[in-house]
Amino acid sequence: MAVAAAPKPDNSKFSFNIWPPSQRIRDAVIVRLSKTLSSSDSILSSPNLYQPVPADEASSAARVIEDQAFSAADVSSVADGDVDGKIETLSVYAKEISKRALEMLKSRAAQVTTEELSSAN
Repeated sequence: MAVAAAPKPDNSKFSFNIWPPSQRIRDAVIVRLSKTLSSSDSILSSPNLYQPVPADEASSAARVIEDQAFSAADVSSVADGDVDGKIETLSVYAKEISKRALEMLKSRAAQVTTEELSSAN
């Protein structure tokens, strides 16, 4: 008794777009970044690195960081159909988010240190 082969799926109607990310994905990035910035359990807030950012400040900073990173990556965006270029654009987006988040934390830490020194005098 022969078993009939399963029909092959029609993949011609399926499409996966890596860049630009959907608004749902961008919102999820903002939420995750906000939690990372404000969490005392984050690797960024370990004792010798940075202090957690208050939740309201982290939320607004995460929105700005994501928007700036998206704009920076979108400038480097490539023509439709170039999958390798879109992957590179997504990589630029991720690196920009990381870079800008660290810059914000460093700036905030420097500001706190300056305020502490001023109040000690």
